[in-house]
Amino acid sequence: MRCPSTGRRGGILAKLLLLLAVVAAAAALAWMLFLPLVLTTQLRQRTGFDATVRSLAVNPFTGTVEVRGLVLANPPTFPIRDFLEVREFFADVELLSLWSERPVFTSVRLDVASVTLVKRENSQTNAEAFQHNLTLAADAQPRPPSSRPPRGFLIRRLTVRIDRLVIADHSTRLPTSREYRVGLNQNYTDVTELKQLFAPDALLGLAPVGAALHGLVPGDLGRALNEAVKETSKTGAGWLKDLGRKAGQKAKEYIDALEESRKP
Repeated sequence: MRCPSTGRRGGILAKLLLLLAVVAAAAALAWMLFLPLVLTTQLRQRTGFDATVRSLAVNPFTGTVEVRGLVLANPPTFPIRDFLEVREFFADVELLSLWSERPVFTSVRLDVASVTLVKRENSQTNAEAFQHNLTLAADAQPRPPSSRPPRGFLIRRLTVRIDRLVIADHSTRLPTSREYRVGLNQNYTDVTELKQLFAPDALLGLAPVGAALHGLVPGDLGRALNEAVKETSKTGAGWLKDLGRKAGQKAKEYIDALEESRKP
């Protein structure tokens, strides 16, 4: 025969577990609803650029971050509002590596629907303004001085997709705007520096876009892109010269063969 006190204790335990489950579910829901607001508010306050996001999920136990539907818009000081539309950003980081000299990402995916680079009357682009404001906000945060070199990184698997690029120049009397269907869809392994993103096989088919971007992308990314475009131009020119030499040699061999066949 079961003791009444045992039954009561079992009922209390079941209710407590149910309550904890409800609280955990509510906390998870609040976490998911609160994070996008935090992200967009921080972006607006630190950069002056408007931001919206459809969903943001961060799992501190597995080290994954997933952002969907992120849209950045230029401030009113730019003649065009469009800046960046990201369909998806996903990162899976090895948690223990965050406390090391080099964070390690198992995989990263970046799917960009469109990028619009706008140059306003003072010749500053929206990308430059965004980075400048973000750097100022970061420098304003108190932190202890450090003599350590910048931390490196390792991305074991990286996928980058960019569909469309628009370049709008409003720094002249007659504004111009050009749209490029980029169609970039590249996979990389063991990425440790930005210049690996601009390998020759990724840039040879994007030569017009690379040339158009010259000087418009700020920071380390811009420097890596500019260097890659220069190297790709040299490679492409050398390839064409080599092709010309081969074609010339083939033509000479063909003419010599004709002359030999005409001899009695």
